[in-house]
Amino acid sequence: MMKELSAWRQGGGERSLATYAPGVRPDVHLRQAEKEVHRLRRLIELKDRQICELRKALAHTATVHFSLEDRLQRELDTLRVMMPDDRPQMQCRPPGVDEPGRGTLVRLPYMTKTLSVLFDAMYAFWADCDDAKAPKSTIVAHAIDQRLGLSSQMNGEASRSGQAYASAIRPDWVKDADNRHHCRRTGGR
Repeated sequence: MMKELSAWRQGGGERSLATYAPGVRPDVHLRQAEKEVHRLRRLIELKDRQICELRKALAHTATVHFSLEDRLQRELDTLRVMMPDDRPQMQCRPPGVDEPGRGTLVRLPYMTKTLSVLFDAMYAFWADCDDAKAPKSTIVAHAIDQRLGLSSQMNGEASRSGQAYASAIRPDWVKDADNRHHCRRTGGR
């Protein structure tokens, strides 16, 4: 076949391939060539379908992977915030004693479960945070929801309360950096 193709190319393509095959009638050679073209077209179509199926499988695998990764990250972040219910809600220290470099000392007349969860979340998500690794608000909100037993919204987002709590514990420097800190102007309207 390659000899015939080479001869046809050298001859300028004006003569038929069948003229170079000794003992084969031109119409038989034409039918064989048509069958070969048809077979090659089917083979190309089959390969195209296989490539399309592989692309679909790859996209599905990537989607499942990212979904699983997101769910596992939320579970991991939630476990960081969770504490056993039998643990005391607050550690008692004598007045005026604070751990240097460990945050701010706040004296409260009492501690609620919500405040305890918020303080734990604040410590878990923001204590060792830097600009490059700030946690996503959605992850913090989902962790707070799970710890407080709040239901997520119908679209899968954290509850509005969880979102509000996550926003309340988000450091001001992060809000300023991502333009989420909305201040009212004084002397305005």
